[in-house]
Amino acid sequence: MKELDNCKFVKTILMIFIVAYHSCIFWAGGWIPGIVLHTKAPLLVNFAGWLSTFHIYGFTLISGYLFYFLRCEKGKYTNFIPFVINKAKRLLVPYAFVSAIWAIPSAVYYLQYNCYDVVKRFVLGASPSQLWFLLMLFFVFMIFYPLSDFLEKHNVGGALTVLAIYGIGLAGSMVLPNVFQIFTACQYLVFFWLGFKIRQFGSEALMRIPSLVWITVDVLLFILIQYLSVFDATIIKLLNPGFSFLLHIIGALMAFVVLQKLANRVNWKESKVFSLLSKNSMPVYLFHQQVIYVFISLLNGAINPYLHAVINFIGAMGISLLLSTLLMKFEWTRFLIGEK
Repeated sequence: MKELDNCKFVKTILMIFIVAYHSCIFWAGGWIPGIVLHTKAPLLVNFAGWLSTFHIYGFTLISGYLFYFLRCEKGKYTNFIPFVINKAKRLLVPYAFVSAIWAIPSAVYYLQYNCYDVVKRFVLGASPSQLWFLLMLFFVFMIFYPLSDFLEKHNVGGALTVLAIYGIGLAGSMVLPNVFQIFTACQYLVFFWLGFKIRQFGSEALMRIPSLVWITVDVLLFILIQYLSVFDATIIKLLNPGFSFLLHIIGALMAFVVLQKLANRVNWKESKVFSLLSKNSMPVYLFHQQVIYVFISLLNGAINPYLHAVINFIGAMGISLLLSTLLMKFEWTRFLIGEK
């Protein structure tokens, strides 16, 4: 039961990592087309790149872990239609609301989106800023639910099924528009299934591996992939997707194990600060990226990039928490951001 409780800690820390990632990714170039990058910051680029290899993958794994507990252990989600309605309220309503009043106006102003861009990226969901995660997770639930009984009872067949769906998502995204993030959902399904199976069979074997080993293996594999990416050989291009997939698997498992162990060491349940972050983690995710645009437009080139990244993070967290606190005050606004 303690491991289950710790999932709240894990999800909150991963959400903080996502804000940290977006606070640094500007220095990789091209994040905001209208703003020229004045100063290079390779450490920020590599740190952001490393975070991106596990934060969303770990969050999706936790979602699968909790899905198994609720559906297979607690007997919830027994009917598909009420399940769809529940997830639509939790994911699609905030997607539509935050897109309309926050993300689209910001994208028009800072990213210079025109009407075509807005329709393609937000209405059709092909690339809706940070909100892609909501569409992806919704369709992960929609794909996984009808398969869940089969996936629970068949380990080998289940693994082959989710890998086949992963392949469909990977191939489809190369040749067709990623409408509503469906192809992305197909690729993330394997991480959801991984969390589902961890809850089903237990995590004892994973927990026996020291945290330092998980982190070391993950970092070394990340460095290897970064090193290989500079080569133009055909064999490297063929191997790189496999290495990247392995890195995401190891990264998701690392996030789960290391943060579970950390949760057991810190008294997070008694912390008022952590309680605030945990309660507002999803609204922070919904609003943080556009706040970072503002700080980048104001401070780009004016201060040290590492200090700038810290200001991005603190500013995004602070303003998003303020917006979240205001929206949490009323029942109808809580509904609009997917909260009860």
